[in-house]
Formats: sequence, C-alpha cells, structure tokens
Amino acid sequence: MIRISPRLILCSLLTMAAASFAYAADEPAKEAEPQKDLPPEVLKALFPEGVETDPTKISAEAFLRMARRAPAGESWAKMEGTATHRRSGSSAVKDTIRVGIRFTPKRVIAQLVFAGNEYYEMGQTFDTPPVFTQETDVPDKNKTRLSLYGIMPSDLTLGFLYRDLVREEKPESVKMIDCRVFVLKGGENDYVRVWLSTEYFFPLKAHWFRSLPDEKTKPYRELELGGVKKENDFYVVQELFLFGQDWRTRVEFDKRDAGRVEEAKAPADLFLSKDDETPAVPAPADKDADKDKTKDKDDKK
Repeated sequence: MIRISPRLILCSLLTMAAASFAYAADEPAKEAEPQKDLPPEVLKALFPEGVETDPTKISAEAFLRMARRAPAGESWAKMEGTATHRRSGSSAVKDTIRVGIRFTPKRVIAQLVFAGNEYYEMGQTFDTPPVFTQETDVPDKNKTRLSLYGIMPSDLTLGFLYRDLVREEKPESVKMIDCRVFVLKGGENDYVRVWLSTEYFFPLKAHWFRSLPDEKTKPYRELELGGVKKENDFYVVQELFLFGQDWRTRVEFDKRDAGRVEEAKAPADLFLSKDDETPAVPAPADKDADKDKTKDKDDKK
C-alpha cells in the first residue's frame, strides 16, 4: 500500500483553497514491525526501542508530531477548478480557483488565485515553533470574494494543525476511516476540533469554534475532504466541502497535476504573476449551479 504523507496529499486546497490542497504520496515503504503503517526510519527517529508505536495508542503529542512532520523530499502540485457557494435563501454563485504548492523539508510555499484577480501568497515553516506567513494582493483585503465563500488561505498549509493541544477526545470514524480527535487552540476564542486518520496521519474533517467546545457546542465553520485522486503517483484533493450556519461551499478541482522536483526545478507556471492571467468573470448562477452540485449538510453525512 502507498503511504500518504500528511504534508503531501492537500492541499486541499484544500485549497484547502482550501487548503490545505495537494499532498504528495510517499514512495511505497516496506512493512515495519510492529506497526506496518509507519516506515522504519520514522519509527527509529520518533520512538526509542521498546516504546509503543501503534498510532491508535501512542501519546497525543507523538501522534500530532507525525501529522506535522515535514516531507522527506521536494515536490509540487497545482490544481484548477471552481468554487460553488450558496447562502440560505439565495441562488448559488460560482468562481474560479487555482492553487500552486511547493513542498520542501523546510517549508511549504503556496499560491491561491481566486476569481482570477485575488492573489494569496503564503508559507508554512516546520521550525519550532512553526511559522505561518501570508501576503495578499487584492483590491480590498476586508471584502474579498474568498472570504465570502468561507475559505481561509491558511487551510492550504494546514495551519490549524500547528495550534496548541488542549485535549484529545474519544476516537471516531469519518467515512469508515478510523480517526483520533483533537481539540487545538490558536488564540483567545479560537478553537478547532480535528479528525486525523490513524492510518495516514491526515486531517479528514475540522470544526471551528469561538469557545472551548463541549458535546453540544455548534461550530461556526466546518471543513470536510470530499475526495482524493491519484495523479502521477501523487494524491491530490479532488473536492472539498465547507459549511457555515447558513451557507455552504463546494470546491472542485477538475484539473490536477503533481510531481517531484527534479534538478531543483518545479514547473514554470506553478506560481502566476498578475500579468499571467486575465481576471475571470464570475460565473452567473444558473439552474445547474442552483441544483448544485454543492451538497447539503445532511447529504455529506
């Protein structure tokens, strides 16, 4: 089985956008004892001899360390598609989305181009502590179309994974995939609950809260991975769902490509300048968009 690196499927965009959305797959690894899902070199580096290595039993700190680890090599991914957004009582609207990502053992560099004229440049280092940076080049940074769609640029680099651990909750499954569940804190009134696959150490779902959540607290924003497809031996995000109290967004990437960096070079068009692309005209709401392809919250469950 191909082992998927947590740093290299996203990307989403997730764009996510999202995201975090393209992540590259690790090379097939020989099975390691006693835990087949972890490559031998990773086990040796993270766990002293005799220490528990089962991802369902290791400490929360050790599990998160695996999810946050940097990729071993250099790779890239780029995706193009559309984001469809609908609010309660309104027709659906649609915009273009393009994501380019470069992965290195030291950091992730990403660019998100939304609606053809909103450019977001961002980065994520793997230092201690990790650092997320973002630059935008949009007409009005306080009223962007990206924000209207409920998409956060930091999703692209999985920035929410680097928050401080508050607690671990009981394990759950997402689409029949076993997950460990963590609550992380980014700042005052800023919490996220994350479902991480115990096989791939990759987030499948995330919920955001403005206070420390309990079982009854409702999130103000939700993210869920819709599908991943293999491209050139790499796994890239095919679709992503975002939900709020009265809105929902579906991101679809119908053009996807990924590969390893050869001779320290990535594709020349991985990142665009403003002169490379003419601002896109938002697609009008139509019957197809209105019926959506965007799934209802109940559908996704």
